[in-house]
Amino acid sequence: MNRGSFLFVESNTTGTGELLMKRAGVLGFEPYLVTRNPSRYPFLKGVVARVIEAETRDPDEIAGVAANLTSLAGVYSSSDYFVESASRVAKAIGLPAASPDAIATCRNKWKQITELQRQSISAPETRLVTSLRDVENILAQAIFPVVVKPVSGSGSSGVRLCDSAADAVKAFESAKDALLDQVDLRSPEILIQQYVEGKEYSAEMIAYDGTLHCLGIIAKHKGPPPCFVEVGHDFPAPLPQSLLHELASFAGGAVSALGLDFGPAHVEFVITDSGPVVIEVNPRLAGGMIPVMLSHALGTSIPDMVIELYGGDAFTLPQASKRAGAIRFRVAHKSGMLKRLGFSRTPEPTVPEASLLKSEGDELQINGDFRDRVAYAVGVADELHAAATAAEQMIESIMIDIETTAGESDNKDAESKEGTWTLHPEAMKLLAPPIEISRDGRQLQFQAAIDEAHLVMLADQGLVSQAAAADLLKHILDLQDEGFQSLEGRDARRGIYLAYEAELAARAGPEKAGWLHLARSRNDLNATISLLLLREVACSISQQMGIAQDALLQRAEEGARLVAPLYSQYQIALPASPGHYLLGAFFALGRERQRLQNLLKEVRECPMGAGAGGGTSMSINPLKTAILLGFEQPSFNSLDAVASRDLHLHGLSLFAGVSILLSRLAQDLQVWTTREFALIDVPRNLAGGSSMLPQKKNPFLLEHIKGSASTVIGAYVSAATAICKAPFSNSIEASNYGCSPLGLAEDALKRAITLTSLVVQFMSFNAASMRKNLEDGLAMTTVAAERMSSQGVPFRDAHTQVSEIVRRLSQDCSVAERRSELASHLADVLPAGLEECRDALQFGGGPGKSSIDSQISVAKTLFREMQLKCKDIRERWAHAEMHRKQRVKELIDRHPTA
Repeated sequence: MNRGSFLFVESNTTGTGELLMKRAGVLGFEPYLVTRNPSRYPFLKGVVARVIEAETRDPDEIAGVAANLTSLAGVYSSSDYFVESASRVAKAIGLPAASPDAIATCRNKWKQITELQRQSISAPETRLVTSLRDVENILAQAIFPVVVKPVSGSGSSGVRLCDSAADAVKAFESAKDALLDQVDLRSPEILIQQYVEGKEYSAEMIAYDGTLHCLGIIAKHKGPPPCFVEVGHDFPAPLPQSLLHELASFAGGAVSALGLDFGPAHVEFVITDSGPVVIEVNPRLAGGMIPVMLSHALGTSIPDMVIELYGGDAFTLPQASKRAGAIRFRVAHKSGMLKRLGFSRTPEPTVPEASLLKSEGDELQINGDFRDRVAYAVGVADELHAAATAAEQMIESIMIDIETTAGESDNKDAESKEGTWTLHPEAMKLLAPPIEISRDGRQLQFQAAIDEAHLVMLADQGLVSQAAAADLLKHILDLQDEGFQSLEGRDARRGIYLAYEAELAARAGPEKAGWLHLARSRNDLNATISLLLLREVACSISQQMGIAQDALLQRAEEGARLVAPLYSQYQIALPASPGHYLLGAFFALGRERQRLQNLLKEVRECPMGAGAGGGTSMSINPLKTAILLGFEQPSFNSLDAVASRDLHLHGLSLFAGVSILLSRLAQDLQVWTTREFALIDVPRNLAGGSSMLPQKKNPFLLEHIKGSASTVIGAYVSAATAICKAPFSNSIEASNYGCSPLGLAEDALKRAITLTSLVVQFMSFNAASMRKNLEDGLAMTTVAAERMSSQGVPFRDAHTQVSEIVRRLSQDCSVAERRSELASHLADVLPAGLEECRDALQFGGGPGKSSIDSQISVAKTLFREMQLKCKDIRERWAHAEMHRKQRVKELIDRHPTA
């Protein structure tokens, strides 16, 4: 069957481009590919399409190619960069296509965000920048982290998560050229977006005949920051069915808002505490082999569906899938020559596809985007867990060997020649494992920042020539831009710093690199890195505590007018409200946050300049170094600078206090979820089932919150124990074992705070159950006794009289009968209802309406003030980084050929 010709305008290189052309041929079309550079597509070595060379950046040339084809049935592009051109050509000759103007709006992510926000579709706060000055102006007011990305692009190319102004400036410079080697395009316009915290998903949509159809909602897995490399996908996303329907509707609203009226759309969004937020809408099929996985799971070929749609056939939505699918990718861990790549196991029936994306002999370059993938596997099964396991096992069987370049081998030699000390191999395995960027990247970032400040100071003081400093700074910037990937897997025989220094020596030459360590020691370096880490962790935790406070405050307002028991020793004491309880937790958490804020004020002295503990004879300017790193002043005493870890212990003790508070909150909430209390309920997606008991719903997140406290407290005890017998000078006990528990505490506490925020945000109040055990009136007797006292009866006598009345009440009576009996004895003083009783408790911070209103007002003020304090600290650090980067740039600009 000959159905005419089908024109493909360029193609994606690692996705479904090749498959689409093959399927077009199978479906009876004659596939053609118009491209300006056939060498970009290795798959053209096989006969998948007839190739026509033309300037595809010119739509008129594409139209000329289309005009010369016989019986042209469709025009399509699987490449993000050419969907608009393909659409314009198709529309011009009357073939099916989406609105070219709508595609143009989608392809320009600034216009896309603007249009989404105009139509009240939730999207990240975004700013457009075209110059370094724009970047600096925006970053001065930004709340980190932010995302820097090109206005046009795909596959996460040039997209970076930035925790600081310095990172954002580097990402801006890099993003401008991110697409040059892919499609020969510069990106003069760059976006800076507020990072949206939450799990990311995608919706795969098809628009046809005025209706939007959702093929499925897919959960994403991403590699480590600062990159956004997608390393896996799960279908269907493990969410409640009702939520999947809501998300499909939400994604459809975004597609409609942008005017996409035909063909596929790939909608990426994040689910936040306040609902879904669109990250971007792409007017094309999903990449990352998602259409292949969906085809296997749905039992319908998605590529065939798209080819036939653009070939003029009607669209029929596939039947809902009863099977699950998963994709997993293998990503190259370092640059170099690919010597070996292959699977070591044969695919099971649950792995319908597994393929290599690179070939042995290829030269790999880590880019931080889709090009880092070397293989993929698709798993399909009846259950998502089984599908994901099948894909993971297949990907884990990959055998890969990457040979580093000669320069990198020389670096290792340079490190080994740095000194004559060689650690025993068994000891090295235990104490000096190879560098892992995912684990050591933050330390390397701090190291590079210190080097920048130190070199600027040395050059200003005339202790190092400006040319030598400029050359070293260029190489340090290169390392940062590369994400320190050249150090991945490197042996750190004598610690991370010396491995890093050896890399600089290999790049700049040993003579120049040797100036870097003038007037400093690993002692003051380690002390400074530890303080930079401490302040970063403390500030990050404070920001997360702010999210938890916000959730507590919102739910407190919602629950302030409800009636609930106030407990004392797990016994009902008085009528109160869930709002009163949550406000109590809010104020307690606020004090902990204030203590963290005070700690950040104390991290003001920079140890740089202290050397090994005895200072230096060089005429350095440690104040300049301190200011360039965001500190207020240098340390006054060199020994104190390298010996003291009191701020770390103080920080860990504060973290322990926060974790204890959250654990107590979780304990109450867990009790309140029981059938006996039944005061609150948590949704199914924040709970788990039992492997044996079908009726059981476990609020197990609350147990994780309580369990996390033991880890945080243990971290403090571990650090204190390590330091307490260490000498008051630099020592491994203090600098290593006294500081390393910080990371453990950070992870555990952030986990507890996030889980607490989720439970508080989404738990529901069981208003009827809250009232149930208060209806007999017993909880109102305290107010009754106090009213008797206000009439002249001494409180102890009133207390005794009311207690005697309560004692005589029969528990065999009904609630109504007990309430009636109380009312008959205490008619003049017993509150008429629970709300009246609760609102009478308006003094001393009680749950009465006037008291709660005042508490909420104070809470909002305190919350705003604390948010501003956190913002001020971040801005001060950002200004210091921008100043340091400017000084670095000035040095390099003055010596461009250094």
